[in-house]
Amino acid sequence: MSLVKNSAYTLAGTILPVIIGIVTVPFYIAAIGMERYGALSIAWLLLGYFGQADFGIGRAITQRIASCRDADADRLAEIVWSGLVAIFLFGLLGAIFIYLGGHWFFGSVFKIEAGLRQELAESLWMLALCNPLVALTGVTSGSLMGIERFKLVSLSNLIGNSALLLLPLLAASLIGNHLGILIGASLVARGIALAMMSGAVWWRFLKGRAMAFSAAEARRLVSFGKWVMVSAFVGPLMIFADRFVIGAVLGAVAVAAYSIPFQIASRTMVLPAAIAQVLFPRFALDGDDKSRLRAAESTIAVGLLFAPPILVLMALADPLLHIWLGAKLDPRSVPVAQIVLAGFWVNGIANVPYALIQARGNPRFTALLHIAELPFYLAALYLFGMQWGLVGLAIAFSLRCLADLLVLMKAGHSWNSAVLGRLSVPGAAILLVLAASEYLRGWQVPISAAVVLGIISLGFAIRYLPDQMLGPIKSLVSRLIPSLGSR
Repeated sequence: MSLVKNSAYTLAGTILPVIIGIVTVPFYIAAIGMERYGALSIAWLLLGYFGQADFGIGRAITQRIASCRDADADRLAEIVWSGLVAIFLFGLLGAIFIYLGGHWFFGSVFKIEAGLRQELAESLWMLALCNPLVALTGVTSGSLMGIERFKLVSLSNLIGNSALLLLPLLAASLIGNHLGILIGASLVARGIALAMMSGAVWWRFLKGRAMAFSAAEARRLVSFGKWVMVSAFVGPLMIFADRFVIGAVLGAVAVAAYSIPFQIASRTMVLPAAIAQVLFPRFALDGDDKSRLRAAESTIAVGLLFAPPILVLMALADPLLHIWLGAKLDPRSVPVAQIVLAGFWVNGIANVPYALIQARGNPRFTALLHIAELPFYLAALYLFGMQWGLVGLAIAFSLRCLADLLVLMKAGHSWNSAVLGRLSVPGAAILLVLAASEYLRGWQVPISAAVVLGIISLGFAIRYLPDQMLGPIKSLVSRLIPSLGSR
Protein backbone atom coordinates (compact mmCIF):
# COMPACT_ATOMS: atom_id res chain seq x y z
CA MET A 1 0.00 0.00 0.00
CA SER A 2 1.35 3.45 -0.92
CA LEU A 3 2.80 5.90 1.54
CA VAL A 4 0.28 8.54 0.50
CA LYS A 5 -2.69 6.23 1.12
CA ASN A 6 -1.34 5.11 4.50
CA SER A 7 -0.71 8.74 5.43
CA ALA A 8 -4.28 9.56 4.44
CA TYR A 9 -5.61 6.79 6.69
CA THR A 10 -3.48 8.00 9.60
CA LEU A 11 -4.51 11.59 9.01
CA ALA A 12 -8.19 10.64 8.83
CA GLY A 13 -7.94 8.95 12.22
CA THR A 14 -6.65 12.12 13.85
CA ILE A 15 -8.60 14.91 12.16
CA LEU A 16 -11.92 14.25 13.89
CA PRO A 17 -10.37 14.18 17.40
CA VAL A 18 -8.59 17.45 16.55
CA ILE A 19 -11.89 19.05 15.58
CA ILE A 20 -13.55 17.67 18.70
CA GLY A 21 -10.69 19.00 20.83
CA ILE A 22 -11.08 22.48 19.37
CA VAL A 23 -14.86 22.55 19.58
CA THR A 24 -15.14 21.20 23.12
CA VAL A 25 -12.80 23.64 24.89
CA PRO A 26 -15.47 26.36 25.34
CA PHE A 27 -17.93 23.71 26.54
CA TYR A 28 -15.40 22.41 29.05
CA ILE A 29 -14.76 25.92 30.36
CA ALA A 30 -18.50 26.57 30.64
CA ALA A 31 -19.12 23.24 32.36
CA ILE A 32 -16.21 23.08 34.80
CA GLY A 33 -14.65 26.57 34.88
CA MET A 34 -11.25 27.93 33.84
CA GLU A 35 -9.30 26.85 36.93
CA ARG A 36 -10.71 23.32 36.94
CA TYR A 37 -9.97 23.08 33.21
CA GLY A 38 -6.38 24.17 33.88
CA ALA A 39 -6.05 21.40 36.48
CA LEU A 40 -7.58 18.85 34.10
CA SER A 41 -5.14 20.01 31.40
CA ILE A 42 -2.22 19.25 33.68
CA ALA A 43 -3.71 15.81 34.42
CA TRP A 44 -4.04 15.15 30.69
CA LEU A 45 -0.46 16.29 30.20
CA LEU A 46 0.73 13.71 32.70
CA LEU A 47 -1.35 11.06 30.99
CA GLY A 48 -0.09 12.04 27.54
CA TYR A 49 3.51 12.37 28.69
CA PHE A 50 3.81 8.97 30.30
CA GLY A 51 1.65 7.44 27.59
CA GLN A 52 4.09 8.58 24.93
CA ALA A 53 7.00 7.51 27.07
CA ASP A 54 6.28 3.79 26.59
CA PHE A 55 9.91 2.98 27.29
CA GLY A 56 10.55 2.94 23.56
CA ILE A 57 9.07 -0.51 23.12
CA GLY A 58 6.21 0.69 20.91
CA ARG A 59 8.60 2.12 18.32
CA ALA A 60 11.08 -0.72 18.87
CA ILE A 61 8.46 -3.32 18.02
CA THR A 62 7.47 -1.42 14.87
CA GLN A 63 11.10 -1.36 13.75
CA ARG A 64 11.60 -5.03 14.66
CA ILE A 65 8.51 -6.34 12.89
CA ALA A 66 9.12 -4.17 9.83
CA SER A 67 12.69 -5.48 9.52
CA CYS A 68 11.48 -9.11 10.08
CA ARG A 69 8.53 -8.82 7.71
CA ASP A 70 9.32 -12.17 6.05
CA ALA A 71 9.67 -14.14 9.31
CA ASP A 72 7.23 -16.97 10.03
CA ALA A 73 4.07 -16.41 12.09
CA ASP A 74 5.47 -18.05 15.24
CA ARG A 75 8.48 -15.74 15.19
CA LEU A 76 6.31 -12.65 14.83
CA ALA A 77 4.06 -13.87 17.67
CA GLU A 78 7.11 -14.26 19.90
CA ILE A 79 8.18 -10.67 19.16
CA VAL A 80 4.70 -9.37 20.03
CA TRP A 81 4.37 -11.41 23.23
CA SER A 82 7.81 -10.29 24.39
CA GLY A 83 6.91 -6.66 23.79
CA LEU A 84 3.58 -6.94 25.61
CA VAL A 85 5.07 -8.55 28.71
CA ALA A 86 7.93 -6.06 28.87
CA ILE A 87 5.70 -3.01 28.45
CA PHE A 88 3.21 -4.21 31.04
CA LEU A 89 5.95 -4.41 33.66
CA PHE A 90 7.34 -1.01 32.68
CA GLY A 91 3.83 0.42 32.61
CA LEU A 92 3.29 -0.57 36.22
CA LEU A 93 6.53 1.20 37.18
CA GLY A 94 5.31 4.29 35.35
CA ALA A 95 2.01 4.13 37.23
CA ILE A 96 3.82 4.11 40.56
CA PHE A 97 5.92 7.09 39.46
CA ILE A 98 2.84 9.06 38.38
CA TYR A 99 1.11 8.34 41.67
CA LEU A 100 4.03 9.38 43.86
CA GLY A 101 5.16 12.29 41.67
CA GLY A 102 1.60 13.55 41.31
CA HIS A 103 1.14 13.68 45.08
CA TRP A 104 4.27 15.79 45.36
CA PHE A 105 3.49 18.19 42.49
CA PHE A 106 -0.21 18.69 43.13
CA GLY A 107 0.22 18.60 46.88
CA SER A 108 2.93 21.23 47.27
CA VAL A 109 4.02 22.86 43.99
CA PHE A 110 0.95 23.45 41.82
CA LYS A 111 -0.88 26.68 42.67
CA ILE A 112 -4.54 25.76 42.91
CA GLU A 113 -7.57 26.23 45.13
CA ALA A 114 -7.58 23.89 48.14
CA GLY A 115 -10.74 22.04 47.12
CA LEU A 116 -9.35 21.21 43.66
CA ARG A 117 -6.06 20.14 45.22
CA GLN A 118 -7.98 17.59 47.29
CA GLU A 119 -9.89 16.36 44.24
CA LEU A 120 -6.64 15.81 42.36
CA ALA A 121 -5.16 13.92 45.29
CA GLU A 122 -8.19 11.64 45.44
CA SER A 123 -8.03 10.98 41.70
CA LEU A 124 -4.34 10.20 41.27
CA TRP A 125 -4.80 6.43 41.44
CA MET A 126 -6.99 6.56 38.33
CA LEU A 127 -4.54 8.80 36.53
CA ALA A 128 -1.76 6.35 37.41
CA LEU A 129 -3.82 3.39 36.20
CA CYS A 130 -4.19 5.04 32.80
CA ASN A 131 -0.44 4.67 32.23
CA PRO A 132 -0.20 0.88 31.70
CA LEU A 133 -3.29 1.05 29.50
CA VAL A 134 -1.74 3.71 27.27
CA ALA A 135 1.62 1.91 27.22
CA LEU A 136 -0.02 -1.35 26.13
CA THR A 137 -1.94 0.55 23.47
CA GLY A 138 1.36 1.91 22.14
CA VAL A 139 2.85 -1.57 21.78
CA THR A 140 -0.23 -3.07 20.15
CA SER A 141 -0.46 -0.18 17.67
CA GLY A 142 3.28 -0.44 17.05
CA SER A 143 2.87 -4.12 16.18
CA LEU A 144 0.19 -3.32 13.62
CA MET A 145 2.21 -0.45 12.14
CA GLY A 146 5.13 -2.83 11.65
CA ILE A 147 3.03 -4.65 9.03
CA GLU A 148 1.56 -1.32 7.80
CA ARG A 149 -2.00 -1.92 9.00
CA PHE A 150 -2.54 1.82 9.25
CA LYS A 151 -6.23 1.72 8.37
CA LEU A 152 -6.97 -0.41 11.42
CA VAL A 153 -4.72 1.66 13.70
CA SER A 154 -6.37 4.82 12.41
CA LEU A 155 -9.87 3.57 13.21
CA SER A 156 -8.87 2.57 16.74
CA ASN A 157 -7.17 5.91 17.36
CA LEU A 158 -10.18 7.74 15.97
CA ILE A 159 -12.58 6.08 18.40
CA GLY A 160 -10.25 6.08 21.41
CA ASN A 161 -9.08 9.68 21.08
CA SER A 162 -12.59 10.95 20.40
CA ALA A 163 -13.82 9.16 23.50
CA LEU A 164 -11.01 10.71 25.55
CA LEU A 165 -12.28 14.17 24.64
CA LEU A 166 -16.02 13.49 24.81
CA LEU A 167 -16.50 11.14 27.75
CA PRO A 168 -15.17 13.54 30.45
CA LEU A 169 -17.37 16.33 29.08
CA LEU A 170 -20.38 13.99 29.02
CA ALA A 171 -19.59 12.87 32.57
CA ALA A 172 -19.35 16.50 33.72
CA SER A 173 -22.79 17.20 32.23
CA LEU A 174 -24.55 14.07 33.51
CA ILE A 175 -22.77 13.22 36.77
CA GLY A 176 -20.69 16.12 38.06
CA ASN A 177 -17.48 18.09 37.56
CA HIS A 178 -15.41 16.48 40.32
CA LEU A 179 -11.95 15.84 38.89
CA GLY A 180 -12.20 12.20 39.92
CA ILE A 181 -15.21 11.79 37.64
CA LEU A 182 -13.44 13.49 34.75
CA ILE A 183 -10.25 11.46 35.12
CA GLY A 184 -12.29 8.28 35.54
CA ALA A 185 -13.99 9.00 32.21
CA SER A 186 -10.53 9.43 30.67
CA LEU A 187 -9.59 6.01 32.04
CA VAL A 188 -12.63 4.43 30.36
CA ALA A 189 -11.69 6.07 27.06
CA ARG A 190 -8.17 4.65 27.26
CA GLY A 191 -9.64 1.22 27.95
CA ILE A 192 -11.76 1.43 24.79
CA ALA A 193 -8.73 2.20 22.64
CA LEU A 194 -6.72 -0.64 24.18
CA ALA A 195 -9.54 -3.16 23.70
CA MET A 196 -9.83 -2.36 20.00
CA MET A 197 -6.10 -2.49 19.34
CA SER A 198 -5.61 -5.66 21.40
CA GLY A 199 -8.35 -7.46 19.51
CA ALA A 200 -6.68 -6.66 16.19
CA VAL A 201 -3.26 -7.81 17.44
CA TRP A 202 -4.74 -11.03 18.82
CA TRP A 203 -6.38 -11.80 15.49
CA ARG A 204 -3.33 -10.95 13.36
CA PHE A 205 -0.45 -12.28 15.49
CA LEU A 206 -1.51 -14.33 18.49
CA LYS A 207 -4.68 -16.30 17.72
CA GLY A 208 -4.14 -20.04 17.96
CA ARG A 209 -0.60 -19.68 19.31
CA ALA A 210 0.60 -20.29 22.84
CA MET A 211 2.21 -17.48 24.77
CA ALA A 212 5.85 -17.40 23.69
CA PHE A 213 7.79 -14.87 25.74
CA SER A 214 11.46 -14.65 24.83
CA ALA A 215 13.85 -13.00 27.24
CA ALA A 216 16.35 -12.54 24.40
CA GLU A 217 13.74 -10.85 22.23
CA ALA A 218 12.63 -8.65 25.13
CA ARG A 219 16.25 -7.62 25.69
CA ARG A 220 16.57 -6.78 22.00
CA LEU A 221 13.45 -4.60 22.13
CA VAL A 222 14.56 -2.92 25.34
CA SER A 223 18.06 -2.40 23.96
CA PHE A 224 16.66 -0.56 20.96
CA GLY A 225 13.94 1.06 23.02
CA LYS A 226 16.09 2.34 25.87
CA TRP A 227 17.35 5.24 23.75
CA VAL A 228 13.90 5.80 22.28
CA MET A 229 12.70 5.82 25.89
CA VAL A 230 15.12 8.63 26.75
CA SER A 231 13.79 10.68 23.84
CA ALA A 232 10.24 9.74 24.79
CA PHE A 233 10.80 11.08 28.30
CA VAL A 234 12.96 14.11 27.54
CA GLY A 235 11.25 15.17 24.28
CA PRO A 236 7.73 15.48 25.72
CA LEU A 237 9.23 16.94 28.90
CA MET A 238 10.57 19.83 26.84
CA ILE A 239 7.14 20.29 25.27
CA PHE A 240 5.25 20.09 28.57
CA ALA A 241 7.80 21.79 30.85
CA ASP A 242 6.45 25.27 30.12
CA ARG A 243 3.02 24.36 31.48
CA PHE A 244 4.49 22.99 34.70
CA VAL A 245 6.62 26.14 35.10
CA ILE A 246 3.53 28.30 34.60
CA GLY A 247 1.51 26.21 37.04
CA ALA A 248 4.18 26.48 39.70
CA VAL A 249 4.81 30.23 39.25
CA LEU A 250 1.60 31.79 37.91
CA GLY A 251 -1.17 29.31 38.74
CA ALA A 252 -3.91 27.36 36.97
CA VAL A 253 -5.49 30.36 35.19
CA ALA A 254 -2.21 31.20 33.44
CA VAL A 255 -1.86 27.51 32.52
CA ALA A 256 -5.21 27.72 30.74
CA ALA A 257 -4.25 30.99 29.00
CA TYR A 258 -1.13 29.31 27.61
CA SER A 259 -2.28 25.72 27.17
CA ILE A 260 -5.46 26.54 25.21
CA PRO A 261 -3.63 28.12 22.22
CA PHE A 262 -0.77 25.64 22.62
CA GLN A 263 -3.21 22.73 22.58
CA ILE A 264 -4.87 23.99 19.41
CA ALA A 265 -1.52 24.68 17.72
CA SER A 266 -0.31 21.20 18.61
CA ARG A 267 -3.32 19.70 16.84
CA THR A 268 -1.85 20.87 13.54
CA MET A 269 0.85 18.24 14.00
CA VAL A 270 -1.54 15.58 12.72
CA LEU A 271 -0.28 16.06 9.15
CA PRO A 272 3.48 15.72 9.71
CA ALA A 273 2.94 13.07 12.41
CA ALA A 274 0.81 11.00 10.03
CA ILE A 275 3.47 11.14 7.32
CA ALA A 276 6.35 10.35 9.71
CA GLN A 277 4.45 7.46 11.28
CA VAL A 278 3.94 5.86 7.88
CA LEU A 279 7.53 6.54 6.82
CA PHE A 280 9.06 4.85 9.87
CA PRO A 281 8.56 1.18 8.84
CA ARG A 282 9.62 2.05 5.28
CA PHE A 283 12.82 3.63 6.55
CA ALA A 284 13.48 0.44 8.55
CA LEU A 285 12.90 -1.71 5.45
CA ASP A 286 14.86 0.42 2.92
CA GLY A 287 18.60 0.51 2.46
CA ASP A 288 20.64 3.51 3.61
CA ASP A 289 20.76 5.36 0.29
CA LYS A 290 17.11 4.80 -0.55
CA SER A 291 15.95 5.81 2.91
CA ARG A 292 18.02 9.03 2.81
CA LEU A 293 16.60 9.98 -0.58
CA ARG A 294 13.09 9.27 0.65
CA ALA A 295 13.77 11.33 3.78
CA ALA A 296 15.00 14.36 1.80
CA GLU A 297 11.92 14.29 -0.44
CA SER A 298 9.62 13.81 2.54
CA THR A 299 11.24 16.69 4.44
CA ILE A 300 10.45 19.01 1.54
CA ALA A 301 6.93 17.60 1.25
CA VAL A 302 6.10 18.10 4.92
CA GLY A 303 7.49 21.64 4.97
CA LEU A 304 5.52 22.68 1.88
CA LEU A 305 2.25 20.93 2.71
CA PHE A 306 2.30 22.02 6.36
CA ALA A 307 2.97 25.71 5.62
CA PRO A 308 -0.43 26.79 4.17
CA PRO A 309 -2.55 25.76 7.19
CA ILE A 310 0.04 27.17 9.59
CA LEU A 311 0.16 30.54 7.81
CA VAL A 312 -3.63 30.79 7.63
CA LEU A 313 -4.03 29.97 11.31
CA MET A 314 -1.32 32.45 12.32
CA ALA A 315 -3.03 35.21 10.35
CA LEU A 316 -6.46 34.38 11.80
CA ALA A 317 -5.36 33.69 15.39
CA ASP A 318 -6.95 36.83 16.85
CA PRO A 319 -10.42 36.63 15.27
CA LEU A 320 -10.68 32.86 15.63
CA LEU A 321 -9.78 32.89 19.32
CA HIS A 322 -12.29 35.69 19.93
CA ILE A 323 -15.04 33.70 18.23
CA TRP A 324 -14.01 30.54 20.05
CA LEU A 325 -13.72 31.90 23.60
CA GLY A 326 -15.48 35.27 23.44
CA ALA A 327 -15.20 37.38 26.56
CA LYS A 328 -13.29 34.59 28.33
CA LEU A 329 -10.31 34.99 26.00
CA ASP A 330 -7.11 35.99 27.77
CA PRO A 331 -5.36 38.58 25.51
CA ARG A 332 -2.03 36.82 26.13
CA SER A 333 -3.30 33.77 24.24
CA VAL A 334 -3.19 35.46 20.80
CA PRO A 335 0.58 36.08 20.49
CA VAL A 336 1.24 32.74 22.18
CA ALA A 337 -0.83 31.03 19.48
CA GLN A 338 1.04 32.75 16.64
CA ILE A 339 4.49 31.98 18.02
CA VAL A 340 3.87 28.35 18.90
CA LEU A 341 2.26 27.75 15.49
CA ALA A 342 5.56 28.81 13.93
CA GLY A 343 7.35 26.45 16.31
CA PHE A 344 5.11 23.55 15.37
CA TRP A 345 5.77 24.12 11.65
CA VAL A 346 9.46 23.63 12.39
CA ASN A 347 8.74 20.72 14.72
CA GLY A 348 6.58 19.05 12.08
CA ILE A 349 9.42 19.08 9.56
CA ALA A 350 11.78 17.63 12.17
CA ASN A 351 9.55 14.55 12.43
CA VAL A 352 11.00 13.19 9.17
CA PRO A 353 14.75 13.13 9.97
CA TYR A 354 13.85 12.07 13.52
CA ALA A 355 11.98 9.02 12.17
CA LEU A 356 14.79 8.25 9.73
CA ILE A 357 17.54 8.27 12.36
CA GLN A 358 15.60 6.00 14.71
CA ALA A 359 14.35 3.62 12.01
CA ARG A 360 17.90 3.11 10.74
CA GLY A 361 18.86 1.82 14.18
CA ASN A 362 20.39 4.91 15.80
CA PRO A 363 17.93 6.04 18.51
CA ARG A 364 20.96 6.81 20.69
CA PHE A 365 21.61 9.98 18.67
CA THR A 366 18.15 11.45 19.16
CA ALA A 367 18.24 10.60 22.85
CA LEU A 368 21.60 12.30 23.41
CA LEU A 369 20.41 15.30 21.41
CA HIS A 370 17.39 15.75 23.67
CA ILE A 371 19.51 15.31 26.80
CA ALA A 372 21.95 17.96 25.54
CA GLU A 373 19.12 20.36 24.72
CA LEU A 374 17.23 20.00 27.99
CA PRO A 375 19.33 22.23 30.32
CA PHE A 376 19.57 24.99 27.71
CA TYR A 377 15.84 24.84 27.09
CA LEU A 378 14.96 24.97 30.78
CA ALA A 379 17.28 27.96 31.18
CA ALA A 380 15.61 29.65 28.19
CA LEU A 381 12.15 29.01 29.67
CA TYR A 382 13.20 30.67 32.91
CA LEU A 383 14.99 33.65 31.35
CA PHE A 384 12.48 34.32 28.57
CA GLY A 385 9.56 33.71 30.90
CA MET A 386 10.91 36.19 33.45
CA GLN A 387 11.50 38.76 30.70
CA TRP A 388 8.38 38.41 28.52
CA GLY A 389 5.95 36.19 30.44
CA LEU A 390 3.84 33.72 28.46
CA VAL A 391 5.10 35.13 25.15
CA GLY A 392 8.67 34.49 26.27
CA LEU A 393 7.87 30.86 27.02
CA ALA A 394 6.38 30.50 23.52
CA ILE A 395 9.52 32.02 21.98
CA ALA A 396 11.74 29.61 23.93
CA PHE A 397 9.66 26.67 22.67
CA SER A 398 9.91 27.75 19.02
CA LEU A 399 13.65 28.42 19.16
CA ARG A 400 14.21 25.00 20.69
CA CYS A 401 12.23 23.41 17.84
CA LEU A 402 14.41 25.25 15.32
CA ALA A 403 17.64 24.05 16.94
CA ASP A 404 16.26 20.51 17.00
CA LEU A 405 15.41 20.62 13.28
CA LEU A 406 18.80 21.92 12.18
CA VAL A 407 20.72 19.22 14.05
CA LEU A 408 18.41 16.42 12.89
CA MET A 409 18.57 17.51 9.25
CA LYS A 410 22.36 17.51 9.42
CA ALA A 411 22.48 14.07 11.03
CA GLY A 412 19.85 12.69 8.63
CA HIS A 413 21.74 13.92 5.53
CA SER A 414 18.88 16.25 4.55
CA TRP A 415 21.08 19.35 4.82
CA ASN A 416 21.48 20.29 1.17
CA SER A 417 20.66 23.22 -1.10
CA ALA A 418 17.56 21.56 -2.60
CA VAL A 419 15.90 20.96 0.78
CA LEU A 420 16.94 24.28 2.30
CA GLY A 421 15.91 26.21 -0.80
CA ARG A 422 12.40 24.71 -0.82
CA LEU A 423 11.92 25.36 2.90
CA SER A 424 13.28 28.91 2.90
CA VAL A 425 10.24 30.45 1.18
CA PRO A 426 7.54 29.20 3.59
CA GLY A 427 9.94 29.90 6.45
CA ALA A 428 10.31 33.52 5.35
CA ALA A 429 6.53 33.85 5.07
CA ILE A 430 6.09 32.61 8.64
CA LEU A 431 8.66 35.13 9.91
CA LEU A 432 6.83 37.87 8.02
CA VAL A 433 3.56 37.01 9.75
CA LEU A 434 5.25 37.08 13.15
CA ALA A 435 6.76 40.48 12.38
CA ALA A 436 3.36 41.84 11.32
CA SER A 437 1.38 40.16 14.11
CA GLU A 438 0.40 43.47 15.76
CA TYR A 439 -1.52 44.43 12.62
CA LEU A 440 -3.40 41.12 12.39
CA ARG A 441 -6.26 42.16 14.67
CA GLY A 442 -9.96 42.38 14.03
CA TRP A 443 -11.33 40.80 10.87
CA GLN A 444 -10.52 42.60 7.64
CA VAL A 445 -6.72 42.54 7.72
CA PRO A 446 -6.40 38.96 9.08
CA ILE A 447 -8.81 37.54 6.49
CA SER A 448 -7.07 39.35 3.64
CA ALA A 449 -3.67 38.17 4.85
CA ALA A 450 -4.92 34.59 5.31
CA VAL A 451 -6.32 34.43 1.77
CA VAL A 452 -3.18 35.84 0.15
CA LEU A 453 -0.77 33.74 2.21
CA GLY A 454 -2.85 30.60 1.80
CA ILE A 455 -3.04 30.89 -1.99
CA ILE A 456 0.64 31.76 -2.44
CA SER A 457 1.92 29.05 -0.11
CA LEU A 458 -0.38 26.41 -1.61
CA GLY A 459 0.71 27.36 -5.11
CA PHE A 460 4.36 27.15 -4.08
CA ALA A 461 3.73 23.71 -2.56
CA ILE A 462 2.09 22.40 -5.73
CA ARG A 463 4.89 23.85 -7.88
CA TYR A 464 7.80 22.46 -5.87
CA LEU A 465 6.45 19.32 -4.23
CA PRO A 466 8.61 16.33 -5.28
CA ASP A 467 7.09 14.41 -8.20
CA GLN A 468 7.19 11.19 -6.19
CA MET A 469 4.80 12.80 -3.69
CA LEU A 470 2.65 14.93 -6.00
CA GLY A 471 1.69 12.10 -8.36
CA PRO A 472 0.25 9.78 -5.68
CA ILE A 473 -1.54 12.71 -4.02
CA LYS A 474 -3.26 13.64 -7.28
CA SER A 475 -4.18 10.00 -7.86
CA LEU A 476 -5.64 9.65 -4.36
CA VAL A 477 -7.63 12.88 -4.66
CA SER A 478 -8.99 11.85 -8.05
CA ARG A 479 -10.25 8.59 -6.57
CA LEU A 480 -11.79 10.33 -3.55
CA ILE A 481 -13.41 12.99 -5.74
CA PRO A 482 -14.10 11.29 -9.10
CA SER A 483 -15.12 14.56 -10.71
CA LEU A 484 -11.57 15.80 -10.44
CA GLY A 485 -10.33 12.95 -12.55
CA SER A 486 -12.82 13.67 -15.34
CA ARG A 487 -11.92 17.32 -15.82
